[in-house]
Amino acid sequence: MKKWLLLTLVPLLLLISLFLYENSYNMEESNKQIRTSSSQLNAFITEPRRGTKQQGLVVFVHGDGPMNATQDGGYKPLMEKFAETGYTSISWDKPGVGDSQGNWLKQSMNDRATEVNNIITWAKQNPNINTDKIVLWGASQAGWVIPKVLASGEHKIALTILASPAINWIEQGQYNTQQELQSEGKTAQQIKAITKKDQEILTLLNDNAPYTTYQKITPNEDTMTKDRWRFVQKNYLSDATAELKKITTPVLLLLAEKDQNVDIQDTKQVYTQTIPKKLLTTTIIKNTQHAMLNPHIADSQWLTTLTAIIAPKNFLLDKDYLTICQKALIQLK
Repeated sequence: MKKWLLLTLVPLLLLISLFLYENSYNMEESNKQIRTSSSQLNAFITEPRRGTKQQGLVVFVHGDGPMNATQDGGYKPLMEKFAETGYTSISWDKPGVGDSQGNWLKQSMNDRATEVNNIITWAKQNPNINTDKIVLWGASQAGWVIPKVLASGEHKIALTILASPAINWIEQGQYNTQQELQSEGKTAQQIKAITKKDQEILTLLNDNAPYTTYQKITPNEDTMTKDRWRFVQKNYLSDATAELKKITTPVLLLLAEKDQNVDIQDTKQVYTQTIPKKLLTTTIIKNTQHAMLNPHIADSQWLTTLTAIIAPKNFLLDKDYLTICQKALIQLK
């Protein structure tokens, strides 16, 4: 065989082997259609492999955006860790995404909390799912959803894992805008102009202004869709503080050291002040950003996408983050 052919085939075979290994997870996967009080949802369920004792259930609660059940595969490395620990995981396409009916942009945070409670009720009625210990995992916007689930008291929750949650919707948006503008190198004058525009939009929200009024003051390239405007109108006053005060079960709060979306010091302070010390564990994941991605790829969109395709199992998410989440379930009594 010619040398050039060997030099071509060997790297190609190695790449294919890496792809196959990194996209093969140590868990059983299935899909179910679940009827909730408002729509029919397409759920993705992962279970421990045969021989691993079932310990309980982890319910995944999405952040913002039109997310499918696995966040394009991004949840799978975490689900595998949970499966290896004996936990079934369940997530679902948001309403109107994938094979789920409805429209997620028509939901309030209360609607989302009801949806989570409906999913747990369904799981409890499924004899193949162990719900002795129910864990809620959620990221970002789930920080306004999960506290409502806990405050409702509809289900007994053994543990809540929250990654990168904010406290107040308006303040989170302002913080995120400031951080992004500064990282982009905007001048003080540019930042002032953009901040002024955001304040005008906030005034319209406070006045319950129609979408057409919003359109008039916003450049076309920056304009929200009509559905998004209505979604923001429903939810922009969200604040988790009141519900956090009602929490009576353990919470693992995971914060990203380099989070530009959420002010982690504000989140840490409010959680510390509202949740009893014996129930709260707070960990700051070093060098990570909001999405808890591997720090070596987080600054590059194309590298993140490539990793998500070729090697998601071991290289997509931050290793400390995965380890901490898994240990939390191992230690759960």
